[in-house]
Amino acid sequence: MSVVIGVLLSLAVAATWLSALALWRLPRALDRFHALAFLNVTASGLVTVAAFLADGISGRSLKILLMMVVYLSWAAVLSHVSGRAVLMREGRSA
Repeated sequence: MSVVIGVLLSLAVAATWLSALALWRLPRALDRFHALAFLNVTASGLVTVAAFLADGISGRSLKILLMMVVYLSWAAVLSHVSGRAVLMREGRSA
């Protein structure tokens, strides 16, 4: 079981590095927001699954689930607001 948890957490780290590479390589700001959205969803999902595999359904894993749901909701709001601001400032070429 610990091997599976290690693999899940390694995939979360790999997704973080992939998003960092995408942020470095993507030319437009709106494209970079997609890389951040990928990171938000992938890493939080993998960490949550790893928590449930490690603890089962417990108070700690449910707190992690709640924290990730709040985090993803807030990240979606911030991405939308930031993307809209960039779009209004720079137009469709952003």
